[in-house]
Formats: sequence, structure tokens, C-alpha cells
Amino acid sequence: MKQCDNGHFYDEARFDSCPYCQEGAGVGKTVAAVPGYGTGEADRGKTVGIIQKKIGIDPAVGFLICIKGPHRGEDFKLCAGRNFIGRASAMDVSLTDDDTVSRESHALVSYDAKHNRFTLSPGQGRGITYCNDEQVEVAKPLHAYDIIEVGKSRLLFLPLCGENFRWDDEEQNED
Repeated sequence: MKQCDNGHFYDEARFDSCPYCQEGAGVGKTVAAVPGYGTGEADRGKTVGIIQKKIGIDPAVGFLICIKGPHRGEDFKLCAGRNFIGRASAMDVSLTDDDTVSRESHALVSYDAKHNRFTLSPGQGRGITYCNDEQVEVAKPLHAYDIIEVGKSRLLFLPLCGENFRWDDEEQNED
């Protein structure tokens, strides 16, 4: 992670310069990506995850660890809501070095904070998604240590949130 002069953190492997700072807007200025946003109208028109709204950050709810394939040994943070798996650098789980993974939306891992559960869904790409060697054709529950296979990559699923922990409970314990 790299920090720009305006204090934003970004992945320099994915972006040449800070994606939050717009070029040509003046040195040292950060501008809204959407006109009118950030004008004091408390998040109007902005979609914010449940956990992010409650505690002010977008914390990890689980992880995918690549155990086989070009990204072997890398880990990928999962956040509440939908996490897209694909080859494009804009994907939440970006497998850029696996040319057998669909560029966008090969698969989707979701965490539903309201019901405290994870699901795996096939994406809209051409590639087939497998979970524990079974083809995923519709959304299915995802459990600890399930193996997700996309292209040449095998990803081990490790949930953080579940029966023993959820961010809602932690917030209540602080009160």
C-alpha cells in the first residue's frame, strides 16, 4: 500500500497514481468522483455496506488463500457484501496472473451481515466455478475450509465472521 500526498492509501501494483485524487483538479486537491458528493449531504446517493455504516470502516469478514495456481500463497480479504473474483485488477479478488480466469466476475463470494452467512455464486464470465470439486450453478452456502476453484487457481475459504464472532457483537461489547 502506498499513501499519496493527500493521505489516501492505494495499491501501487494496481494503480499508477492515487485513484481518489483526480488529475487536473489542482495540486493537493481531492475532488468527488460524483458531482455533489461530499457537499455535506451525509452520504446522499452513496451505497455503504451495513458493517461499514455501523462502525465506520470496511473490515475483513473472511479471507481467500490461494493454495494452488499462479497466485499460490497470496491471501485476499473479503468484506461484507459482494466480493467479485476475476482477472481484472478492479476485481475484489484479482487473479491477474491466471489467464484461465474470466476477466470480470468469474465468481462471487458474498457475506450477508444481516443473516451472518457466506455464499458462493457463479459469475457472469464464461469460466466454470467449482466448490469442493462440484460445479457451482446457483448460489450455495460457503463453509470454512471449502475449496473454490476458478481457472487454474484453488482458493481456500477462511471465514472470520460466523458463530463465534461478528462485527455487530464486537461493537455492542464496546458500549
